[in-house]
Amino acid sequence: MLGSLRFRTAVAYILLTVAAFVALALYLLDSLSDITRSILIAVIAAAAAFAILSLALGATIMRPLGRLATTARSIAGGNLGERVNPRPSGEVGELADAFNQMAQSLEEIVAAASQERNRLIAALNSSIDAVAAVDADGRITFANAAAERLFVRSRDELVGNPFVWVMPNEPVIEALRASREEGRRELVTVERPNRQYLQVITTPIVGGGEWAALVVFHDITEVKRVEQVRRDFVANVSHELRTPLASIKSVLETLQEGALEDKTVARDFLSRAEEEVDHLVQMVEEFLELSRIESGELPLARQPVEMTEVLAGAVERLRPQAERKGLSLALEVAPNLPSVRGDVDKLMRVVANLIHNAIKFTPVGGAIHLSANPGEGGVTVRVRDTGIGIAREELPRIFERFYKGDRARGSAGTGLGLAIVKHTVEAHGGSVSVESEPGRGSTFMFSIPAASLPLKSPR
Repeated sequence: MLGSLRFRTAVAYILLTVAAFVALALYLLDSLSDITRSILIAVIAAAAAFAILSLALGATIMRPLGRLATTARSIAGGNLGERVNPRPSGEVGELADAFNQMAQSLEEIVAAASQERNRLIAALNSSIDAVAAVDADGRITFANAAAERLFVRSRDELVGNPFVWVMPNEPVIEALRASREEGRRELVTVERPNRQYLQVITTPIVGGGEWAALVVFHDITEVKRVEQVRRDFVANVSHELRTPLASIKSVLETLQEGALEDKTVARDFLSRAEEEVDHLVQMVEEFLELSRIESGELPLARQPVEMTEVLAGAVERLRPQAERKGLSLALEVAPNLPSVRGDVDKLMRVVANLIHNAIKFTPVGGAIHLSANPGEGGVTVRVRDTGIGIAREELPRIFERFYKGDRARGSAGTGLGLAIVKHTVEAHGGSVSVESEPGRGSTFMFSIPAASLPLKSPR
């Protein structure tokens, strides 16, 4: 539009100049000599020819060049689909073709670069690890979706702010500085206040424009938890083995030192040794049973089971033990309880383990209450006691093999009972959980699918 306006202005200027020149010539024509008149006529003809040539050049060259300039400015403004249309004729047309081809190539290059960038951003956003890029000044220039979740801040809140604002950790800041300024790859492990462990990897970026370094946050909380479980497992197994073995060794040493000659004392010591051996045998058998359950090698007699009969049998079996400790043991079963599918003996042992556990940690005069109700597509059993309860930090680990919380440090048992409960229930396609507060008792719950439902795969 601007080019056309300039062209029309130039043409009007030329025409006005020629008209003024012709008018002046006509005014002077009568007073001039023949030679001068001839020269003036020739000049007027040349001026007219120049005006006509200028108009022709404007129509064939200047106007298309103006359109070319307008199109170039539009492309520079971001409208990559703009082209020179209609195509001019002649050499200017060839120039327009070359320009259009260049614009097409530029559009394809920009589209490919944009697609590649979108793929990179999508890949980074799909990562479970938090990723952030920082510039040479230590400011965040990019943060993926996982970083938003980790720092509980939106991308707009992260980008543009100093990295130290979201991770004020001196070892991490130093590692990032080494990557930015010295080109070193660094690895740091940090623990956050919520007991979350992060492995932070800082890497320099060469040729990344404003991206000077990349920071990756890998959550290793579960790895740390597994390591702790392994250490506790070894410690607990060592403790469980050391105690009976030490007792047996003490008995044998006493017998060797002369107690064997006193038959009464010898029988007493041998009885103690036998109890410790029985304890070791029980622990080994429970451990092997747990291993078979976990591996799926322990066969289950899957058949319709009435949980009312299972609960009543377990209660009657353990009622004498509860009464000896001065505890009340009650059972409440909802009417029309659906049948479940499973192994009667294994389910009986689950219930017995939970009742025995409640008896062990409920003071004299307390109460234990069993209930069974329809729920979760099957039957939900609850074993509630008024015992000493479980600390909140111990609840996530209470079903681990050999794990003993503070309340069970000095108690008898192998520490495998609740682990067997958990894996037996899961082998039946069910789930188990616990709710507890110190001093206010505990409630252990497990659910078994109804016999009419398909069996879930154990985890």
